[in-house]
Amino acid sequence: MTMIADEYVFDEHPKPQEIEDFLESHPQNNLLQHARWSQVKENWSMKQVVVRRGGTIRAYAMILIRPLPLGLSLFYIPRGPIANYQDEPLIRFLFAKLKKLARRSHAVTLRFDPNLIDSAYPYAQRNQTHDEHHQAAVVQLLTGLKCRHKGYTLYLREATQPRFQAVMLREQMDWAALNAKTRRSIRHAEKCGVTIHEGETELDPFVEVMKQTEQRKKIHLRNAEYFKRLMTLYGERAVLMTARLDLNQRRDQIENLISGLERKPEELNKAEKEQIINLNREQEFLEKKLSQGSSVVTLCGLLALIQDDQMEVLYAGTNSEFLTYRAPYSAHWKLFEKARKMGIQRCNLGGVEGTLDDGLSVFKGNFPIQIEEMIGEFDLPVMPVLAWMLDRGIALIKTVRRWRVKTC
Repeated sequence: MTMIADEYVFDEHPKPQEIEDFLESHPQNNLLQHARWSQVKENWSMKQVVVRRGGTIRAYAMILIRPLPLGLSLFYIPRGPIANYQDEPLIRFLFAKLKKLARRSHAVTLRFDPNLIDSAYPYAQRNQTHDEHHQAAVVQLLTGLKCRHKGYTLYLREATQPRFQAVMLREQMDWAALNAKTRRSIRHAEKCGVTIHEGETELDPFVEVMKQTEQRKKIHLRNAEYFKRLMTLYGERAVLMTARLDLNQRRDQIENLISGLERKPEELNKAEKEQIINLNREQEFLEKKLSQGSSVVTLCGLLALIQDDQMEVLYAGTNSEFLTYRAPYSAHWKLFEKARKMGIQRCNLGGVEGTLDDGLSVFKGNFPIQIEEMIGEFDLPVMPVLAWMLDRGIALIKTVRRWRVKTC
């Protein structure tokens, strides 16, 4: 059905190719607003709509629809709608039509988080004050349309999509842009014999590392079937990397290093003596792991998806028993090298806590990233009482899940 009002047209049946053309040329283009992403989400259906003016697409939204009991539903637009939010008549028309569509589909509420950057700065400037909200006018416009802004949240658990994200731009994907500490970590991993492997064959070891990450952080991530579905859906646009260490080779390497140092014990300086002590400790650790049946160990893994000239790192996991080998540094660097060769303009390393002082933020901050603070999440209630109940119910479910994981 196509509805006409004034000079704008709301089209519920746009052609897939014209949507792709619109997204590819739009500055708000992102992975989560492409049709393929909807196929990743089980138990959700999808609808694409556009607003036209003079036949040209001016706004677009991919709506994920989650069925609820009693014939109700939830509308969700991740990192969208895609539109010029400075064009007030367009935004008013768009959200009026979205609300009508939601009401017709018995949606309790319409949840969305526009792909608008509220503030951006280098991670190195994280301790400076960044309290100017560049999208304040958009928040004012949307709240005037009865949309409820969830605020400038700090923590990942407070919103569906992260409000703070770590991003590496193309010009920073260069060895010269890395700091000395990060370069040393990458070289250390290589000297220890850490090797990087890529492709679908790495799925099983990647899943195992993700399970270890779940247990260590006491969080709930995804299962093997989910990761397989991502790989199948995105094919060559999916990048799966793991870092491995051959324990036998590393043990032999250590033996040679110790032998070389001990040839002239009287000439050893303090640093070399400490090096021998550390090598002996590492050798004992490796012998223990070998006796437990380990031979080749997966140290870390990451899974990224490519959309046009952007890359999104969706999942990354680490085997915490082998952190001293600094494999994540090597794996991420290989990913950035690949991204640069492919012409990727920006690599989103994923969400971080807004405090920017947690372990994940600190690790990502070892690379020349910038922090992007997004505008945040909104709800446009269609059935206000039920929307309130749904919001409280979702919050309760999240709390129970965190509690169950922590007590397992």
